[in-house]
Order: sequence, then C-alpha cells, then structure tokens
Amino acid sequence: NSKAKAVVSTQSTGQNYLNKTDAPVITFGGSYGGMLAAWMRAKYPSLVQGAIAASAPVWMFPGMMEDSTGPYRIITDVFREASPDCPEKVSKSWDLLIEMGKTKAGQKQLENLFHTCKPLDREGVAALSTWLNGMYFDMAMVNYPYPTSFLAELPAWPVKEFCRRTNSSEDTVTAIATGAQMYSNYTGKTKCLDLDADPAGDLGMTGWDFQACMEMILPISSDKSVDMFPTESFDLKSFVAYCETRWSSSARPFWLKSFFGGMDGFDFSGYSNIFFSNGRLDPWAAGGTAIIEEEFCLSDCPNILIADGAHHLDLRSSNPAAPNSVLDARKQEVEAIKRWTARTTGTKTEL
Repeated sequence: NSKAKAVVSTQSTGQNYLNKTDAPVITFGGSYGGMLAAWMRAKYPSLVQGAIAASAPVWMFPGMMEDSTGPYRIITDVFREASPDCPEKVSKSWDLLIEMGKTKAGQKQLENLFHTCKPLDREGVAALSTWLNGMYFDMAMVNYPYPTSFLAELPAWPVKEFCRRTNSSEDTVTAIATGAQMYSNYTGKTKCLDLDADPAGDLGMTGWDFQACMEMILPISSDKSVDMFPTESFDLKSFVAYCETRWSSSARPFWLKSFFGGMDGFDFSGYSNIFFSNGRLDPWAAGGTAIIEEEFCLSDCPNILIADGAHHLDLRSSNPAAPNSVLDARKQEVEAIKRWTARTTGTKTEL
C-alpha cells in the first residue's frame, strides 16, 4: 500500500533525519500526486500538518459528478481562446478522417500527411484518431507559457502554436496534420509518428492502466454538441468488465468515494489544512475542487482557480515567463504552509 509506506517513511524522517517526532510535515503533489498529498493529510492528520494539492481531480470518480464532459469542454475552450476557428477545424476533421480511412487511397494519403511509421488500414486510421484525441488532451494539460519537455518537446503556449500552424492549409485534414507535427516532431528529430506509443511518452502507463481500472476509474465523456470531439459516452459497466478481464481482478469503482469522500453527499467536512489549486486551462480542473465556491472542509482549505494555469503549473520550477496568477498562487501556498507549521512549532516558518 503506497500510502502506508509513505506513513512509515514520514515517521522515519521525523525520528531519524530531523531527530524529532514533532517536526512539521507538509505533503506536496500535482495530479495523481496531488490526490495522494491531500489524502495523506486527510487520513493521517497527526503525522501530516498540511498538504499542497495541485491539479488534483479528487471529485472525478464514479458517483461524484453528474456531468462527465467537463475535461473536453475545457480543452475546447482553451483551443478557442488560442484561435476562435481552431475548434471548428478539429471538430470537422473527425468525420473526414473516417471517410479517408475507408479507401486505400485515403489511407495512403493519411500515412503521408501524418508521417506514420506503419502503413495505415482502417484499424490504423482509428488508432490515428485515438492518438489525436490524446494529443489534444495532453497539449491542453501542458499549455505552459514557456518551452517544456514534460510530455513532449514543445514550444511556449503549444495550443496557440498548433492553431497557428493549422492556418497553413485550407484543407482541414492537411491543416490538422501540420499542427500535429508540432506535437509529434517539434525538434525535427523524430523519423515518423509511432501510433503504438502514448502521446504522453513513457510515464509508466501500464501501471497507471491497472490503477485506473481497479480503483481510480475516471468517467470522462465527450459530446460534439458542446465540445470539438466526437460524442462518446462513458459506460461504467462495460469499462469495469473490460478491466476485470484485462487484469483478472475485481474493480472497486466506488471505493474512493466511500473511503476518502467527495461530492454527492460524501464531502470533505472533516478535513483541514489542504490547499487545493487548479488551473483554468487544465482539463483535470473539471474534477477539482475549484468547480464549487462554497466552503467544503472543516478549516483552512484554500481553493483557488489559477487564471493562466495549466496542469500543476504552480508546482513547476521558477521561470521568468510564469504569469502573475501563478506567482500569486505560489505566494498563497507559502503563506498557508507558514500558518500550518506555526500551529505545530509555535513559531512562523520562514520560507
């Protein structure tokens, strides 16, 4: 159990490294790590004095949210802000890809446009559509104001650059392919597009697939009437069936809700000293605490939405291009840590 191991590590750190057991401990995390940081404070308040939980979609699990289209609506808004006609191009491209995938000539054209490593058949074109879907999601996540290599080598504000590149052609599919080259081969060093590889690179996705199947099921849907993606509704029953077949184990889709709490009658009313930050540009903000404005915990749970923030931008290293909204979030996080540690030590910590 990862949380139990973390507790042992926390106790060991307090006793051995700091040579005292009352040293204040603050957990930090972004994304999945943000959830773990919050849950550590929630379940072990005697060991953890506070938590900084950035871009942690703690309310995006079965039984917590009525509308599962939030992430794709945020992505669409991010692309629209970058260029008003960009979502329309993406939206039109899906049916065109399907039509081109029906013929050998169309499949060959797509191979050439997207520079795929393998020849495409109908299944290959479907894989290309899946890859593009993931690319848009990941691009919105890492829509940072400076160049990064977190998920791929990308320029500053990659969504804006993608949309700019789509203006190079009047043909929709050609335009999308040109933009996609920015994500798949920004450095010019990639020989071809490998559709068998995850758009996010090697982040240990096999292990995450198990975790997302057994306990951390994320019900996400798309709806072409409100976003730029094909309509696809999440079906919990079929997903659980797939997972149990895939891993030969029993899934627990509602365990997180009953054990840690969440929305829909299972709130955080007993929790305290957890700083929740979400980025307005981040798809995962749809399942974060920033979706409500009212108080939802016992005490001192700051809950902010960072206007210019993508995925856990506030926890990334210092950069001159960081927007003021991110700098302000970091200041608030520092002040929260000072409050929490002061309650433990009796003195205000200098950070």
